[in-house]
Amino acid sequence: MRTPGVYLRSIGVHLPPVVTIETAVAEGRYPADEVEYFRLRGAAVAGDVPAPELALRAARHAFERSGGMSPRDLDLMLYTDVWHQGPEGWQPQLYLQQHLVGGDVLAVELRHGCCGLFSALQLTAGYLRRGGAALLVGADNHGSPLVDRWRMMEGYVVGDAGCALLVTTGTGFAELRSVNVTVLPEAEAVNDGGVPMWPPDATIGRPLDFTSRHREFRKRLLARDGAGVMLSIQSTLMKQVDRTLQEAGITLDEVARVAFPHGRWDNVEERVSWLGLTLADTTWDYGAGIGHLGVSDQFVALDHLLATGALAPGDYVLLIGVGAGKTLACAVLRILDIPEEYGL
Repeated sequence: MRTPGVYLRSIGVHLPPVVTIETAVAEGRYPADEVEYFRLRGAAVAGDVPAPELALRAARHAFERSGGMSPRDLDLMLYTDVWHQGPEGWQPQLYLQQHLVGGDVLAVELRHGCCGLFSALQLTAGYLRRGGAALLVGADNHGSPLVDRWRMMEGYVVGDAGCALLVTTGTGFAELRSVNVTVLPEAEAVNDGGVPMWPPDATIGRPLDFTSRHREFRKRLLARDGAGVMLSIQSTLMKQVDRTLQEAGITLDEVARVAFPHGRWDNVEERVSWLGLTLADTTWDYGAGIGHLGVSDQFVALDHLLATGALAPGDYVLLIGVGAGKTLACAVLRILDIPEEYGL
């Protein structure tokens, strides 16, 4: 989807303190024999700070960086997440409406797995009219009794964060050139583990163990046309990248950096090799120090690239999302200038 006239005005991030992998090993939470191979360094851990509070802090940060925008300027707010946010029957975007934006803005919780912020970008680009503005928020605190953040997925640790994007059709520091989200429904069962759909996991206290669920899914695939599904994921991701670059009017050679989901280095390395890139072209190293943040990885990493001087005006950034479903997402941003809050 081409997105002419859509800009990022600011990014807000709230990243809790990091618990190091050494601490997790010492406390018996992370397997010592996996440290050397997976090369993960820690996870941002929010403790008992609720995810909607992480979202609120990130949103306030985005407005502080916006150059004078107000919550009253908003036409839309989309709240994205992957994990439980608070009391059942309660909607987390209401917390931000109560404490920040008020009740006159269309505010919707959006669940689209780890690609939620990409989906929010695509919906926003189609919704906003000239002079419009939207707040897109992603937030998760995975530290509940049903999740073991250190062992939930092999080769991953799971972190907590709040991230907020102010998107406008006026001006901004980065231009959104294109965004696309695609679903491969034949891989719908990748995260179900073969467990019953009813009753829902959370209502009976069933822990979330993606390691065993992914193994079970692969076993089922191999009993049928597993190779076909896996090849479809690979080819669809490559086509998605190619389509998004074409819509943005650039080639892969013009991309300065690539942001993938924070996860296994070998998975990221394999995927970027399909594109003729190396791990050094990605934000994997940064992600290895804070964990997989649910919906926020690529956008928190973008903030990090800006803060560390890794990007300059004119640079193109490729953001790639992979989520359950199987959901594949891609976006291209062009950096127009480096906001003064990054101090560069």
